[in-house]
Amino acid sequence: EREFQMARELQVSLLPRHTPQVPGWEFAAHWQPAREVAGDFYDWIPLASGRLALVIGDVCDKGMASALFMALSRSIIRASLASAPSAAEGIDRANRLISADATDGMFVTLFCALLELETGQVTYVNAGHNPPLLCKLDAAGEAPLAELMPTGMPLGIVDGFAFEQRTVDLQPGESLLLYTDGVTDATGDGQARFGMDRLRRVILDHQAESVTGMVAALERSISDFTGGTAQFDDIAILAVKRLGTST
Repeated sequence: EREFQMARELQVSLLPRHTPQVPGWEFAAHWQPAREVAGDFYDWIPLASGRLALVIGDVCDKGMASALFMALSRSIIRASLASAPSAAEGIDRANRLISADATDGMFVTLFCALLELETGQVTYVNAGHNPPLLCKLDAAGEAPLAELMPTGMPLGIVDGFAFEQRTVDLQPGESLLLYTDGVTDATGDGQARFGMDRLRRVILDHQAESVTGMVAALERSISDFTGGTAQFDDIAILAVKRLGTST
C-alpha cells in the first residue's frame, strides 16, 4: 500500500501544479484516477513564439503498467514538442520513440493542440483520441458544438505513421473541452453510460460560464449520474476559453 501511495504521489507530481496565467485566456483541468494510479494524463507545455501546447492522453489498460507507460509517454511528448516546428512533426517524433519502447501491446491515445495565444489559432493532431468539443459562437450568439475527430492512430502502434494536423480558430467567447473516455464511459445504475449526449448537454448549458465553472459542472453531473457506483475508468478533463467578446 505504501508503494502504491508513493507511486500515486509521484504521478501527481508529474501533472501541472498550476493552470497557465495568460491575459485573455482561461484554463481549467480535472484529474481523477479510478485506482491508486492512472493511465490518463494532461499537460500544458509553454513553447517558443508565444505558443502553448495542450495535451491530453489515455494509456490502454489500467494499474501500475499503465501508470509507468503514462510517465514515459508524457516525458517523450514534452521533449518531442519542445523543438518540433509543427504539431504533426512533434507527434510523429513522439510516436517513433514510444513505438520503440512499447511492449505487450501498450499504446496511448492522444490529443495535442498548439495554441497561438496572440491570434487564437489552434493547430491540432488527434491520435485516436476521443474527439474534443469545440464550442463555437454563430451569428446569433448560439454555441453549436463541433467534434475534432481523429487525424491518425494511437501512439505506439505503428512506427512511422504520418499524422495529419488540422487548424481551427478560437474567437473571443469560444472554448475547447478535451476529455478522456472515463467521462463518457462513466456508469450509473443499471449499467447505463454517461455518454456523449449528456456531455454535450452539460457543455451547452454552461458554455457561457468560465471554463472553471464548466469543468466543475461536468464533475457534478458525472458524480450525480454515477451515484455510489465505483469508478471504472480514469478521468481527465482539460478546458480552455478565449476571453472577451466578438466585435
